[in-house]
Amino acid sequence: MTVLTVALKYLRGRFVASALTSLSVALGVSLVIASGLLSRGIKQGFIEGTTDYSLLVGAKGSPTQLVLNVVFRMDVPTPNISYGTYRDLQDDPRVEVAVPVAMGDAFQGYRYVATTGGYFAALPWRRKTFAISQGRFFRDDPPEQPAYEAVLGADVARRTGLRVGDRFHEGEEMAEYPLTVVGILRSTDSADDRAIFISLASYWQMNEVSRKMQVKPLTAVLVRPKRMSDLAGLHRGFNVTAETQAVFPSAVLLNIFNVLSLVDEVLALLLVIVAIVVLLYLFVSMYSATLERKREIATMRALGARRATILGIVLLESCALAVIGGALGVAGGHGVAYLGASMLGGRGGPVANLFVVGALEPVVFGGAVALGALAGLLPAVLAYRTEVAENLAPLS
Repeated sequence: MTVLTVALKYLRGRFVASALTSLSVALGVSLVIASGLLSRGIKQGFIEGTTDYSLLVGAKGSPTQLVLNVVFRMDVPTPNISYGTYRDLQDDPRVEVAVPVAMGDAFQGYRYVATTGGYFAALPWRRKTFAISQGRFFRDDPPEQPAYEAVLGADVARRTGLRVGDRFHEGEEMAEYPLTVVGILRSTDSADDRAIFISLASYWQMNEVSRKMQVKPLTAVLVRPKRMSDLAGLHRGFNVTAETQAVFPSAVLLNIFNVLSLVDEVLALLLVIVAIVVLLYLFVSMYSATLERKREIATMRALGARRATILGIVLLESCALAVIGGALGVAGGHGVAYLGASMLGGRGGPVANLFVVGALEPVVFGGAVALGALAGLLPAVLAYRTEVAENLAPLS
């Protein structure tokens, strides 16, 4: 019999113990893979979800709150700015594109985003493109004649069951202003999939304060300068006023990543502890098995098996347990990460595609096999040094 055949025979001979050992390795690998994938996915989701616009102008307050709310549909809306701020930006010769955004209430947990058709425009510098899967985009209706049209993000349509032509409203107080679904967006793999887009005119009429006070509030304006050299001047100009602030979404994103890095450090420490526990469990399992087989090993030696062969059998058995556990762990880690991403996505969290295999999986799998070899090293040496005469003596 070959070394591999004997090692597999040993694994089958202690099936329950082998299965439990492989399962412990799989659990450890799953935890490492899932945490790594979620961390990578969340960061990539933030990066991919950042606005294509270089500047975000909103009311004074927390820059992080402004970016999270306007770009990622998270957190609570910031105070409003006047429509005049948008007009000033629109007329500024340094500005190429200015898009107004007003964050409204929510329907079944999905926030209303009031804007203009310019939000969906296909521009050369945009990373994100919008396309209609059903229906059409809403019309930019005049303030005095709102059409109450809505375009649903892909997730909103899927989870609410709304279709083109359906009418809906949130609460009895909004029954007077029902919205009609005129379009459904294709998935963009961003926070826009979880938004309900309406025109500014519809939003202002639905908003009690703006309706009674005859004002046109906005949450923010997305700005793209004609030249990057104009960015600093625009940023400085809107930060010196008492009412507005201008923020760089990329700078806010960097601050978020700094916070996430602290979590990553704590997580890395926990994963090291998990790896040590798995290593000890695998070592104890192999050591116990070797002690139980000392008489069998001595018999093999007496029949002509070399010490190196015995060493190889034990090492191969330990590595086989790690390979099986590692493979199950990689698959299980992706499954756990997918469930975690679904939960985060349902709560509005930004998560990128987790099914792209990167450097993480081979490294973790290779690490698991290396730990298996390390855990089996001492038991293999013990088997290597097994004395034939001593272990074949009659049992008393």
